[in-house]
Amino acid sequence: MKKASLLLLSACTYFSFPALAQNEIDALRYGQLSGGATALSLGLGGSGGAMGGDFSALALNPAGLGVYRSSEFTFTPTLRFNKANSTYLNNTSSDDRTKLNVGNFGLVFTNAATGKKYKNRKWKSFSIGLGYNRLADFHQQVQYSGYNNQSSIAEIFSASAQTYGVGVNVAPPWGFLAYEGYLLDDNFYSIVPYQDGLMQSKSYETKGGVGEYSLSFGGNYQEKILLGLSIGFQDFNFERYQRYSEDDVSGNNNNNFSYLDYYENTVTRGMGVNVKLGAVYVVNDMLRLGLAFHTPTWSGMNDTSVYSLQSNTENYKSDIGEPNSNPETYADPQAIYQFKYGLNTPWRGILSATALLGHYGMINADYEVVGYNAMRYHMRDYRDYAAAVNEAIRQTYTLGHVARIGVEGRLNRFMGRLGFAYHSSPFKDAATFGGSQVDMSIGAGLRFGSFFIDAGYMHSIYKVAEYAYPALVSGIPTGIADLKFGNNIVALTVGIKM
Repeated sequence: MKKASLLLLSACTYFSFPALAQNEIDALRYGQLSGGATALSLGLGGSGGAMGGDFSALALNPAGLGVYRSSEFTFTPTLRFNKANSTYLNNTSSDDRTKLNVGNFGLVFTNAATGKKYKNRKWKSFSIGLGYNRLADFHQQVQYSGYNNQSSIAEIFSASAQTYGVGVNVAPPWGFLAYEGYLLDDNFYSIVPYQDGLMQSKSYETKGGVGEYSLSFGGNYQEKILLGLSIGFQDFNFERYQRYSEDDVSGNNNNNFSYLDYYENTVTRGMGVNVKLGAVYVVNDMLRLGLAFHTPTWSGMNDTSVYSLQSNTENYKSDIGEPNSNPETYADPQAIYQFKYGLNTPWRGILSATALLGHYGMINADYEVVGYNAMRYHMRDYRDYAAAVNEAIRQTYTLGHVARIGVEGRLNRFMGRLGFAYHSSPFKDAATFGGSQVDMSIGAGLRFGSFFIDAGYMHSIYKVAEYAYPALVSGIPTGIADLKFGNNIVALTVGIKM
């Protein structure tokens, strides 16, 4: 009997070992962060590294705490509605997702000199900031499909089986699933006749995001130099529910293949810590220049995954003499796969300028460099695998560049805002994989004594390409899906100065 040599497992068995899913793409997910957690910053395109006086701007440059002259509390709910358009093998489809989140809450305590103390003290103020900013959002729904007669995911399963075997001690357990699902012969070669033509489909839903809890310190030295330090504690939360399907569309009922459905569900939880250092130089009453550096976030991650596969191989079971000739097979390793690892996200350097236009408003400009090619995995017991993935990171990514500009106009108590940002592609091969992003925003604000309210809206266009299934083996032509995301966020910030 074909399956007699395989180990049978009880339900809910746990395995802990490196998964092939920990790759350069997963690292990028946690390294691409967005600004604009408060409505003010959102309306200014996420800019404000030299602006100060806004809790979200502290995520860029903690020296902005030196601008505060009173204590303050802010709270920002956000509404995100995202749309994804996909093109795969000349077929186009779309999907959308809506989510309500908390974008920000922050509390700043300020000790500012007044009266005679102001003249006598070199340090004019000192502030401590406590709070939260949401830095990334993973809520998406994507689906695409297309006709392919060049390859099948079963070729990838076959390569995995020939390299790692068909046991359950590899994650994803592609060899196990394909062999148990009768998609491989006894030599671990695929039986799927992709040359006859397959309709390939992929759909997935992702949830979660990256939030940062921060403790910041900042001071104002003689109204010329503002200095700041922030310790950030990032919370990583990611869930993906994925289905990949192949259906025989040749019309041939005797080629021993009808369909396969592959399921992969992954949950990632993690925590990390980073440090931000910043300074702002007050050139004069109209110009401030800022400089900030963010260390990588040193993170500990835990992945939990489950996998299964369903297939219909028509007469193949009968042909090889299996007693159960039912063409449909459900393959499930009856195991939960867990793996713990470390990840260093990119470092960041930010140059900023703010031009103050008196009572008429201001103009912000930021330039940010992101070290995507410096991301690193750490796997204590699997250093060779980690080294291979880290080399893939070096070969895949380059330095990222972000330019942001924001303009605010003021009329008495009312503020109107416009913003724009451009994020360059993190990929060396940007022509193939895209990866650039454009943000456009608008906002408004009102001030009523110690109470204030701001509203902001940002529309982001993000284009990226992905393989429909992993391109692990050279020589296997793998289809690439072009994805275009139109992400929208609306934020409302309410605050009070104390």
